Amino acid sequence: MFEYVLPHQSVARLYFGLIFSEGNVLDGKGCPKSVGEGRRGGCMRIEDAHVLVTGGTGSIGSEVVRQLMDRKPKHITIFSRDDSKHFYFQQELVGQDDITFIIGDVRDRESLARAFQTDVDIVIHAAALKHVLICEQNPIEAVKTNILGTQNVVDLAKDAGVQMMLMVSTDKAVSPTSTMGASKYVAEKLTLDGNSTGDMLCACVRFGNVLGSRGSVIPAMVKGIKERGQVWISDEEITRFAMPIPEAASLVLDAVEMTEGGEIFVLKMKGFSLGQLLSVFKGMNLREGGFDVDVRGLIRAEKLHEDLVTSDEIARLYETDSHYVVAPPVGDWSPASNMQKVDLSEYNSSHAEMFEDAELVEHIRECIVMLGLE
Repeated sequence: MFEYVLPHQSVARLYFGLIFSEGNVLDGKGCPKSVGEGRRGGCMRIEDAHVLVTGGTGSIGSEVVRQLMDRKPKHITIFSRDDSKHFYFQQELVGQDDITFIIGDVRDRESLARAFQTDVDIVIHAAALKHVLICEQNPIEAVKTNILGTQNVVDLAKDAGVQMMLMVSTDKAVSPTSTMGASKYVAEKLTLDGNSTGDMLCACVRFGNVLGSRGSVIPAMVKGIKERGQVWISDEEITRFAMPIPEAASLVLDAVEMTEGGEIFVLKMKGFSLGQLLSVFKGMNLREGGFDVDVRGLIRAEKLHEDLVTSDEIARLYETDSHYVVAPPVGDWSPASNMQKVDLSEYNSSHAEMFEDAELVEHIRECIVMLGLE
């Protein structure tokens, strides 16, 4: 059944309880027995692990939770700050055992500490401010959540004896021009720096737009067409990487089980242009009489195209069937048997494999159902 942790419960119990917890018994390889042996003697198996998901009621975080349940973890703790999303997600998950919901903010170490009161094995850090323009308008808030909040997660996870932490990042962290991108760039560095001390393995997973997520381009266009008969775009030449929410969440969990610490896992993603997306919308006849398009030019800090790998990272790039893997710049990391060295000059959205129009139509229709705008 659900467990709901209330704010008044003592945080002081956390530090002593974790250090001397009877549940934190190690096997012969230094892994918690509840987690078992992962690849190369690591401790990365999700089955029978206690997994904490920050931002666990958001578009990505909630889908990560849904798919986590299929991988049979021992327990899932969902941590986020939005009480309404908590309420509706609890309704969706009624009847699911071994799930704890905690309201709190990664910016607040005391509230975050409550999420570590039980023996957490794996942390998936998805909590973030993600909208470029909102972060430009409120840069200090981006710093508090994306930078200071990430450091809080790293620090408390280490204090709690967590085995591994995976931070969900974005293509906008690559050669950033925006406050949001710069804050996620620093968040990546803070996460990977967690490998430099202690035994916790820290890694990042990086991807572009998630089709259908809250505030993303397709839901915004659907609502604009249906409700106002108008959409606005920056430039038809803009290209973006994108992936459906379920696929992105699945690959995040795959990265959890692949990591040895220090990697950046880059999801292999298709791209689209805003011009292509507009053309697809116009062919769907979502509104009688069509819709108007307001072209405003690039907004503050917006890029025409996005990159998923930096020029420095290209030299350390490997691939699997579903991921590119940026190897750590230092240490004795070595690729797994299913990884091959990649010879790429860049990984830019303008040169990506593009979605077929029919694929975009399918994603748009799914979004219409999700928004209740049939």
